[in-house]
Amino acid sequence: MDIKHSLSIWVGILALGLLSSVALAGPAQDTARAEEAFQIGDLVKAMTLFRQAGNQGYAPAQIRFGELLDVAELNEEAVSWYRKAAAQGDASGEFHLAGMYAIGEGVKKDTVKALKLIHRAADKNYLPAVKELAQVYRTGDLGLMIDIPQSQLWESKAQEIGRASCRERV
Repeated sequence: MDIKHSLSIWVGILALGLLSSVALAGPAQDTARAEEAFQIGDLVKAMTLFRQAGNQGYAPAQIRFGELLDVAELNEEAVSWYRKAAAQGDASGEFHLAGMYAIGEGVKKDTVKALKLIHRAADKNYLPAVKELAQVYRTGDLGLMIDIPQSQLWESKAQEIGRASCRERV
């Protein structure tokens, strides 16, 4: 076998290896690539990659795809993606789905269901949900009675989560 033929084989093997690694990229890698595409304004590529990763059951991609659909006022489709993440027990998915129920976008308005989902996310120490509970108990939103002690309890929990997050970063 001559050197040119041998070199061609190695180049072919290398190219095949590179292509298969791209084709076999997992949903986390697809989501990272989608974020990169989004940051440079390639919305078509971003949406394609988010959908691809979401279809593989990757909750962060499902949520991000839902957010983009929500912003585009494709509310029913956004709800379906949030619902997929929430069904996996993802706190962010539960919280986003709660937001849709709270205002009746893409679903019939249901403040009871919204509150239940917010509680579920907050019980997982999801900071936006904890802060939201503090707010709704303080203001009486979502059909709740104003309950200042309950609001203070959730505010205290939010502060604890925030401090723990800061300690983790150090």
